[in-house]
This record gives sequence, C-alpha cells and structure tokens, in this order.
Amino acid sequence: MFRKLDWYTVKTFLGPFFFIFSILFFIFIVQFAWQEMEKFAGKGLSWLTIGELLLYLGINVIQLVLPLSILLGSIMTFGGFGERYELAAMKASGISLARILLPMFTVVSLMSIGLYFFGDHIMPYSQRKAKNLAHNIVKANPTLQLVEGVFIENIPGFSMKISEVSGEEKDQLKDVFIFQDGQYDEDKRTIVANHGTLNRDKEDIRLLKMVLFDGKIYVDQIKGKSGQERKNQPNQSIQFDTLVQYIDISEILEQAMDEENIQDHYKFLNAKELKVRIDSMEINYKEYYDRIYSSNLAKTVYGLASIDSTVLSEENELPKQMEDFDRPKQNQILMEALSTLDREIESYHWQGEEIANKVKLENRQKLHFHRNYSYAFTCIVFFLIGAPLGAIVKKGGIGMPVVISIVIFVLYYIINFSSENMTKNGILHPTFAAWAANLIFFPVALILFYKANNDSGLFNLGNYLDPIVKFFSKFRKQKPTEHSRYQ
Repeated sequence: MFRKLDWYTVKTFLGPFFFIFSILFFIFIVQFAWQEMEKFAGKGLSWLTIGELLLYLGINVIQLVLPLSILLGSIMTFGGFGERYELAAMKASGISLARILLPMFTVVSLMSIGLYFFGDHIMPYSQRKAKNLAHNIVKANPTLQLVEGVFIENIPGFSMKISEVSGEEKDQLKDVFIFQDGQYDEDKRTIVANHGTLNRDKEDIRLLKMVLFDGKIYVDQIKGKSGQERKNQPNQSIQFDTLVQYIDISEILEQAMDEENIQDHYKFLNAKELKVRIDSMEINYKEYYDRIYSSNLAKTVYGLASIDSTVLSEENELPKQMEDFDRPKQNQILMEALSTLDREIESYHWQGEEIANKVKLENRQKLHFHRNYSYAFTCIVFFLIGAPLGAIVKKGGIGMPVVISIVIFVLYYIINFSSENMTKNGILHPTFAAWAANLIFFPVALILFYKANNDSGLFNLGNYLDPIVKFFSKFRKQKPTEHSRYQ
C-alpha cells in the first residue's frame, strides 16, 4: 500500500511541477531576452548567434525557476490533497504527515543535488561560452559597444556620448560629443558634431572610421606649457563641415583575443577550483596587509628618519627648534612638511580604495562559492514551506497557491539579493549573506510543518483573537444575572 501511495503522491506532484517549471522558465527567459535584445538586434548579427548568446547568458535563471516551481508545485499538490479530503483520509489511516511527505521530499532532495551540480559545472561552462562569444562579437563588430545617451569609455583615449544611433547597421550617429584624452602633458581635444557615421575601415580592420558633419573642435594646447600659461591661453575652436576621425581599436581586439581563452575568472571555476583560489587569495592579501601595515608604521612612528638632514644639528645631531632657522628656511621646512603630509594623505586614500576593492573582490568570490550550496538548499526550504502550507490552506489549483507562492518568493529573494548586495559592498560577511534568507525561512518552514501536523488553523483569525478576548474579559465587569438579585 505504501508503495502505491508514494507513487501516487510523487506522480501528483511531478505533473504540476513540470508544467509550472516550463512556464516560469519561458517567462524568465523571455524577460531576460527582452532586456538584452536591443543590444544585439538590428546590428548585423544572425539570429542564431543572438539566440546562442542569450541562451548562455540566460540559463542561470534555472537557479531561480527551480525553487519557485517546487514551492508552487508543493502548495498545489497538498492543497489539492486537502481540498479533496485525501490528506484527511491518509491521516485517518494512521499515516503521519512526515511519512506522507517522505517520497516527495526524496524527489526534491534529488532535484536539490542536481541544482548544485548544475551550478557547479554547467553554469561555469555557460558563463565561459557567453564571455567568449561576446568577445568574438565585439571583435567582429566593435560598433556594438555604442550605447545611446551614456558616455562610452571602452575605447582607449576617447570618451564619447551619442544621443541617437540609427540605421540598418547602427552606423548613423546624431549629436556626437567626443573628448580625446591623452597623457598628462599632451594636448586635449573636444569634438562636437551634429551627425555622422561610424564604420569599420575597409583597409585596416584595426581602425574605426568616423565621419562627422557640421561641428566644432575645441583644442586645449597644454603640451610644454606651465600651469599659468595654460590658464592664460585663449579658447581655440575650429569649425568644420566634414571631419574624418580614425579610432584605433587594436587594443580592444587584442584584449578580446586574450580573454577568449580566459580560464581563471571566478565565475568560470567549480567549487573545488574556487576554494583553492580563495585560499590563495587570502594568503596573498594577508601578506599585502602586513606589508602595508609595516610601511605605514615606519612612516608614522619612525617618521623622524625621513626628516631632511638639514634640520638636524651638526654637533649632536639633535633636532633643532624652528626659531633656530631664518625665515626663508622655516618657510621651506613648512612647505616640505605640508607637501609630505599631502602625499601621505593621498597615499592613504589610495591604499584605502585598493584595500576596499580587494575586500569586495574577495567577498564576491566567497559569495559565489556559497551561493551554489544555498540555492540548492533553497529547494528543500521551499518544499518544507509549500507542502505544509498547502495542507493548511486546503486549496488546490492556480488561484490561492499562486498568490501565496509569489508573496513568499518576493520576500525570500528581497532578503537574498539585499544581503548579497551588502556583501558586495563589504558590509556583510559573505557566508552569512549567502545563507541569510535560508536561515530566516527555515524556522518558518518548521513552524508550518508543526502546524500542519497538528491540524492547526493557521489562517483562522479566531485562533489568534480568542485568547486575547479571553484575557481582557477577565478585567471586564460582569453584569448581574437574574438569580443574583435575590441572593
């Protein structure tokens, strides 16, 4: 009997589960494709290439779809059992709720293990393929990097903003602003044009040919000039009808070719490789922090060693007082001290930013390491929430289970993504952030299981209001009864 009952519960669960999974996967993929499609559609790429790239980039939605499908499927399954009184019949036969959940729990546990291996093996492969394919696309058509209305700084030496990009090959530009930067002591140029075109040069694929129309060039000649001369020089502008500007993209192409075979990005590694990388990073960072600490200690505590030797007395080599120097020497010493202080402050700021970036990178990698485990455990948590909740609600079908699932899903992932963002900013420890949502919802799952096992009316307001009313009724003055008047 148990085998037939187990098979019946599993079969009843798998039907809604696969139906919900297919619908949710389609919805998430379409939403992701809709967001990313405008970057590639209409830019000379084949639909096969676009579809392949979107598949590699969007396959990670499975980590979101699978737990939600388990949650909604379990609520629908046990809600249907309760609505058809099948759950009551099972309990009346002496079968506990834990025994009823056991076969489905086994199936969900296998799904959880499968999700872990998916995140540990398939996800790194898809991320690597997506990265390589994106670089190949950039190599074939660098104009894909043009985004309307924002500053584009991926081309070395140039910072440009284009208000509108149009045309079949996205080569027609409107309202072009270009700032051509260089080294600290090189001349700067700012180009503003009404419209123009941008295409790959036919003779040299390492060059982009930009033809601009109806604009001005503003030149800032600073090479070989002092600071005061730069301030005093007049503004210089050149009006043009047509300007041909060549942009060297050889560095972008070389970077794309170099990164095609990249293997050591933390998103491309499985758990074992990532753990080795994190351990090595912690050792390197500890050495770096010790080196920074020793260097700063030498500059502050033992800073007298950096004092100019002219400040020391020649006889006893003891520091002189400022009054022992003439006014020009005092000014010189003060200026040198202020310059040294400014350099040290700038050095501390730079070190602080570098340490913060190292901490964020380390946190991201640790978070990525724990994420596969936590997402896999989420499947079990959602099942332990959904199955007892369905048994309590006793509503199958699409209505009430969908509403409850959406509320739980939204709350869960708000907590999850908020904690992950706080970790990426160096606020929360990555281990706690990866497991925060599970730590909060797992006790909820245990409470729901206890309520369902004891047939508690979780959504019956009387169960919560009656004890409160009974408590306050003790302090209420009771009215005398009819017989109490004659006593």
